[in-house]
Amino acid sequence: MMNQKKFQRAGKLFSLFLCVGILWLILTPQPVSAAGEEISFGSESYTWEVGESYPIGIYITSDTEMDSFSYVVGYDPEVLEYVQGGIVLSDSEVEVEIDDVGDTDYVIYLYFSPLTTDATAISVTDISVTDSTGRESTADDVSVNVNGQPESGGLLESISINGVGIPGFDSDKTEYTVYVQPDVTEAEIICTPSDVEVEISDTVLEEGDNEILITCTDQDGNQAEYTVNVYRPASLTEDAGIPEPEEGISSLFPFLQNTEWSGASLAALIALIALILLLIILSLIKVHLVREQRRKKRRGRQMENTGEETEGETGSPAAAEDTAVREDSDAPDDDADIDIRVSHITMKFKREKDESSSIKELVIRTLKRQRSFEYFCALDDISFDVRKGEVVGIIGTNGSGKSTILKIISGVLVPTGGSVTVDKSKIQLLTLGTGFDMELTGRENVYLNGALIGYTRDYIDRKYDEIVKFAELEGFMEERVKNYSSGMVSRLGFAIATARETPEILILDEVLSVGDMFFRKKSEARIQEMIHGGSTVLIVSHSTSVIRKNCTKVVWIEKSKLRMIGEPDEVCSAYEKMNG
Repeated sequence: MMNQKKFQRAGKLFSLFLCVGILWLILTPQPVSAAGEEISFGSESYTWEVGESYPIGIYITSDTEMDSFSYVVGYDPEVLEYVQGGIVLSDSEVEVEIDDVGDTDYVIYLYFSPLTTDATAISVTDISVTDSTGRESTADDVSVNVNGQPESGGLLESISINGVGIPGFDSDKTEYTVYVQPDVTEAEIICTPSDVEVEISDTVLEEGDNEILITCTDQDGNQAEYTVNVYRPASLTEDAGIPEPEEGISSLFPFLQNTEWSGASLAALIALIALILLLIILSLIKVHLVREQRRKKRRGRQMENTGEETEGETGSPAAAEDTAVREDSDAPDDDADIDIRVSHITMKFKREKDESSSIKELVIRTLKRQRSFEYFCALDDISFDVRKGEVVGIIGTNGSGKSTILKIISGVLVPTGGSVTVDKSKIQLLTLGTGFDMELTGRENVYLNGALIGYTRDYIDRKYDEIVKFAELEGFMEERVKNYSSGMVSRLGFAIATARETPEILILDEVLSVGDMFFRKKSEARIQEMIHGGSTVLIVSHSTSVIRKNCTKVVWIEKSKLRMIGEPDEVCSAYEKMNG
């Protein structure tokens, strides 16, 4: 088995590798791609009249505040004439450069004038963006179609291909996309009106994209040009125009799809992930080994304690009395009558001596191994038996471990040492003040709290009116619980907790002093019904009068140690005498 020193050396080695991997990843230069920056146009396409000047809006947006940006706008000088809006680089390029942006979006308008009716495109390239922190990034190139038309407007009223008209045809829109069946090898085009002279380019359709140009001339000599993009698939099952999914690491991690990784950087990232996984595995192994060592130590101490008790070394009168009670309860003839057997229960809680005030401080102290812990012993070697039909009270000052022992018996907590023998399916634990959401109404909290206790919805539906009546909250169930008084909350909690039929083993944690004097009488009567219904009962209470009135035996736990077990009057008198 790996000892602790070897484990520490392995941890230091892996920490070193981890730091080297992070530095490698940080220092390796990587091209920066689009990080939320996007270029777009104000329209999907433009149709302008020849001879007029028109603006085109170019929008740039970013996830972070931009300090400056620049890009180059390209156009065909034979089709378009640049008018204004940017800096001329050549007869086909205009540069736009803006400083001190101070915003996450910006728009620039450039003006162009169509020279002909030919279709063309305006493109935006060489995009560079600098944010407020000085980080530089790029965005994808974009382009937009521009169609020219004569000053008189469009010349055609409709275009049909193989007897089917182009849907949504507009004479002023000069570019369309249509799809045909795989067996269509030639496009038959008919244009209206018939008095317009039409020239059509090659209409033979190959598999894939086909472009057909339609040039129209009217009687006055006005011309217009329409472009029809015809797509012919290879088969009916072909997914036309749908790109294949990207493979590799970017398909697994979508946030990496727009990032270009060098081979060294990708290797560093994979190594970093592998090191983190190994570090986690080693940490889990270490935790397992430490726990195993603690278990062995506890078993050794328990064996030593068992040996001492066998030799009769009790050490105090109270311990002698406790031993006598356990020897009597452990008799073989009486084992069948024992519902609950608590054997040498020890419960320790781990807590940090000097808690960190922030996550940063926690991480730093963990890396420097400056965190220190201590163990608080809530219960120290507690043993007692509860027979069928007994009503056993548990008393002690605050913080002595009374509620802790009840939670261990009911299965809510797992003890550090010792064991509890009990059929947990027979137990009902009643404790107030848990499971309430102050933002919900009283009605909603009945169903929420009941579900936490283990009630089904049908059972709560049947018992709802009875719960409300017993809690004396008619007319308040649609109010939020945060508007209730503390007494109203306690009454509702008690009514929900005691709505169940009497169980075989009943555990009551401070539920016998609820509400005002009148409601307290009702609650005591309800508890008396449950106690005297043949159940085995455990009661925790600070009130010795309640213990004397209801219990047949009392267990006194003081400051995590078993102080005394005996008759209610005897134990309660000793408890009261100690507390003055």
